[in-house]
Amino acid sequence: MKISPSATLQNLLRHYPSGGQFFLEALQNAEDTDRATHFCALLDLSTHPIEQIRPQQSVWRRRLQGPAILFYDNGGFRDKDWKSLQQIYNSSKKHSPSEVGKYGMGSRSFFHIGDILQIVSGSKYAILDPDERLSENGEYGEKLDFLADTFDGQRFVDAFPDECSPFHGLGHTMQEALNGTIIRVPLRAQQWAAESSFMPEAFTLERASHIFEDFAKAFSGPMALFLCRVSRLELFVRKEKLLRVASLELRPEPALPGKELVKVKEFLKKFETVEQLQEQLRQGTPTPEVLDIVRMEKITSPTDDKGQDFEEEVKEAKEEVKEAKEEVEKAERKVERAKKEVERAKKEVKEAKASGRTKESEVGGSSSRWLRFGRFFSLEEVSSPPEEVPFVCLALPLDGPCEGLAFAHLPLSIKTGLPVHVHAGFALEDNRRGMWRHAEDTDGSHRSWADWNEHIIGKVVPEVYADALTYLAQHEVMADADVFGLWPRLEAEKDGFQVVNKQLVALLANRLVLRSAGCSKMPVAPQEACFLETHTTHLEQLRADLQNLCEKAGRKVVNPPQHVVELLVHYKAIEKFDCLDAVRDILRLGSEEMPQELLSQILLALLHWAGKSFNSTQLEVLAELLRKVEWVPTPSGHVTIDQAFDPVAPLPDLHVVQQG
Repeated sequence: MKISPSATLQNLLRHYPSGGQFFLEALQNAEDTDRATHFCALLDLSTHPIEQIRPQQSVWRRRLQGPAILFYDNGGFRDKDWKSLQQIYNSSKKHSPSEVGKYGMGSRSFFHIGDILQIVSGSKYAILDPDERLSENGEYGEKLDFLADTFDGQRFVDAFPDECSPFHGLGHTMQEALNGTIIRVPLRAQQWAAESSFMPEAFTLERASHIFEDFAKAFSGPMALFLCRVSRLELFVRKEKLLRVASLELRPEPALPGKELVKVKEFLKKFETVEQLQEQLRQGTPTPEVLDIVRMEKITSPTDDKGQDFEEEVKEAKEEVKEAKEEVEKAERKVERAKKEVERAKKEVKEAKASGRTKESEVGGSSSRWLRFGRFFSLEEVSSPPEEVPFVCLALPLDGPCEGLAFAHLPLSIKTGLPVHVHAGFALEDNRRGMWRHAEDTDGSHRSWADWNEHIIGKVVPEVYADALTYLAQHEVMADADVFGLWPRLEAEKDGFQVVNKQLVALLANRLVLRSAGCSKMPVAPQEACFLETHTTHLEQLRADLQNLCEKAGRKVVNPPQHVVELLVHYKAIEKFDCLDAVRDILRLGSEEMPQELLSQILLALLHWAGKSFNSTQLEVLAELLRKVEWVPTPSGHVTIDQAFDPVAPLPDLHVVQQG
């Protein structure tokens, strides 16, 4: 920590959003440890004791005891992570293809919240101090080993217990090494905000609460769908007691061997740089594909965490044994009771899952299943690729529609208008909220980045999307009606993503993604299919019969949902025909395939339609058909109109037949 990051931070924070993005940065850091499976964020509204803290720079040390935002993951810091703190504006992740946070933001975005970062990992406690509030001149931070270092012969926790108390909210007392990492950021209070050299703006309790609430709402969305390692996320608020306000857990279901999303991360870890990865891909190195299903379970109702997390009781009981040896026997009994509670809780959860019921659902939660479908793509059509991973993956909801978002591992604030979520190695703008697209003023490297994104959106995403829909149409993963729910809707198209729909339909046009509406239910490609238009209620009531008869007559009739028909018709991938054309086909059938009573019903319904909206040409066609068909009932059987009526009879007589 030798070079002051103050000037760099000032410029960086000015261009970087100050909303809840830093929660995503903390989640990225957890994912990038490649070890963390559990992530927590805590809004600590309490004020901690200030008596037993280090006397050096005590004014600022007391300020650290106020409200703060804390992040925890169970991955823990390694040597390279501690070293990266010393190069705060030179991210060690910049060129690593297997890591999410490759833009060099990470912990630096936390300086929107406060002037000082406190980090506990293993047995180390470090402070990041760009303005040197606490550290020695030129150090810009400090680091100690709270287990090995002594202070007048005492361990850190014994010498300065109040300085350790802010970390208790996430279950760490500094009595032993932490299995993971806690980053604590005390809020920048109004009364000393002006003292900051890089962000002289207060981060008030109200602002923190508002952002935290927004982030909690995001838990109802698909935030963690494309993460490989972190599978459990929790949000807490602490004032008088610790409350869990939201949690999210991802549970992968059995997948085809080698098709899990985590295999992509394992593959990427083989390469030190993106350039190395891209070169190997050009040489034809085999790459993994993704085809797996994940269940996302969420709970968003505030709950008192005490009494629910029984494993935490075990941990607390063990700490009591260490702190009060005279109560060892009592504490051990508590441990045993807590362990029994854990086993009981696990048994209840297992039984609940077997019966389709979960604890989350009982307190306002929800559960959803997602199909993840993705692959790497060729670089042959990209002249100057940026330092991004050429990979696209979709998350398709198996339990109902969603409002599709663009992802770069984590969600961007970009709505695609698609009913699926799209993750890709997009070239993002500096603020990570947008991606580079073609525009009049796009030039230089930005132009090549825009070319890259346009290639992904206009070519690769439609290809992966088409393959996913084809797979679902040909495998019994979900019902046909639910598969059609994953097709785009014309009315939902968003600027910049219409090309996905156009190219998707072009790819699906010759694939067996529809099903015959006749008795055969055979798979049909849109290009060889046709859709029957029924213009009246009477004809619609006869749709099933009409479709069966048309299939017998040689037509491949399909009847997908209206939004699918509109999409295919709009992009000219399917033929439409009306009931007049249908009757022409039907009349070619023999009498054994055409029940006489059904034929009469169809023709009467056709006459009803004719009386409402036929033009002269259509009437002439209909009249010609009716003259040739034996459909008029008589005591001696069905006869043609010419046989049943005087050929010079006025039209009202025909009207009598229609009404009959």
